[in-house]
Amino acid sequence: MDSSAYTEIILELYRNPPNYGGLAGHNLKATGGNPSCGDMVSFEAKIEDGKISDVRFTATGCAISKAGSAMLTEMVKGKTVEDALKLEGKDLFENVGQVIHTRTKCALLGLVVFKRGLEKFEENDQEKTIVEGIKI
Repeated sequence: MDSSAYTEIILELYRNPPNYGGLAGHNLKATGGNPSCGDMVSFEAKIEDGKISDVRFTATGCAISKAGSAMLTEMVKGKTVEDALKLEGKDLFENVGQVIHTRTKCALLGLVVFKRGLEKFEENDQEKTIVEGIKI
């Protein structure tokens, strides 16, 4: 990998993020951020019969956090909640490429926020769930 923190994949996802924006009719909303750098992300998802049928996100912050969140939406759409909860950082890095050590927290922000939202959704017996203020 070259010394740049911004690989071509990350730059493309930052410039043209898939699944960006709000989602009408969502039954899960999870919002959080990294207070030390100011990155923020919010996910809205439709979960039906234990499966993530659609997911969208909005984000402010660096290219790496936005790209990681965009890639995550692509990875979880169509998966079961159970499978999405099994995702780990290494799974995300396989899709966006490696990120320099000092920026891994940025890349993993979306994964942490979305998984915590899914955990609360499961705790609420898959009833509409809103989780705000998740911090990493």
